[in-house]
Amino acid sequence: MLTDSEINEIREILDKANNPLYLFDDDGDGVCAYLILKKHFKKGKGISIKSAGALDTKYSVYIYEEKPDLVVILDKAVVKQELIDEIPCEILYIDHHPIQELKKVKYYNPLIHDKKSYIPTSYMAYKITNDNLWLAIVGCLFDYKSPDFLNEFKKQYPDLLDKTHTDPGYILFKTELGRLIKLFAFNMKGKNSEVKKSIELLENIESPYEIINKTNENAEYLQKRYEKLNREYELLLDKAKNCINNKDKVIVFEYPSSKTSFTQYLATELSYAHQNKTVIVAREKENDFKLSLRNQKKDISKILAKALNGLSGYGGGHKHACGASIDKKDYENLIERIRKLTK
Repeated sequence: MLTDSEINEIREILDKANNPLYLFDDDGDGVCAYLILKKHFKKGKGISIKSAGALDTKYSVYIYEEKPDLVVILDKAVVKQELIDEIPCEILYIDHHPIQELKKVKYYNPLIHDKKSYIPTSYMAYKITNDNLWLAIVGCLFDYKSPDFLNEFKKQYPDLLDKTHTDPGYILFKTELGRLIKLFAFNMKGKNSEVKKSIELLENIESPYEIINKTNENAEYLQKRYEKLNREYELLLDKAKNCINNKDKVIVFEYPSSKTSFTQYLATELSYAHQNKTVIVAREKENDFKLSLRNQKKDISKILAKALNGLSGYGGGHKHACGASIDKKDYENLIERIRKLTK
């Protein structure tokens, strides 16, 4: 975890900023980290950044448009120095992916203190603010982490999660709270204009019950978007389940490019159902395949790094969950290498 002095330093920087710009990963952890900080400090603007690829100079347009006095980067695995060099103001970078070496950035990452730690960005945002517990729970569980304040959540919201359940996979896929987490994740998908509207509505949601019970127009919109996308997802999930060979230790599911990517969430759900297997979900897109990989027993990030050696692709992430992009010509080679390395 971050040290007390680091947490205090972040608070002071966010307190004094007048117009912060948040650039956050568009997964459940990233969006919840943003919402926690935005709701607490009540200033600034947020821009969601697609999980795939690096945060690079193509995003500098937001710096010129918003003219922030502080840029806050949340939950982005790769940030390019070229973008940092174009930002004229102070930069906070709060993350939990493998450590990066960057200049001109105030960088906060629990891995600096403990290389074996796994602390989601939304967890850190909660510790910075001590506010919006429910959002921290949504973000942490999305990233497959049951935080040490889970029991406090159970006390405040006993009807959403009983005291016996702590396994993040069970909570994600077998409970009402899991459905709420899925709603957050799916509202970050689709057209930029739709995602932007969902984020703005989430900024005004004060309780999980608003969404669950559809108590206002904002919640109704979020539920409607979720239900539409979930219908697409369930069809894809059924196809994936029908492709599984129970004798094979590696599950590989490929699907063509569409307007919506479910690769990350689909890989996580398949991994929960098949915890002794390696899961690879590959989405074909133009000249590449975008992959999400899961293995609950082995370090899939290290396996991926070895498998990518000499191939036209890149990837990385966490010990049991990571992503990659690979040129179509090298895709079959990559899959075969992963099969051999996971034996």
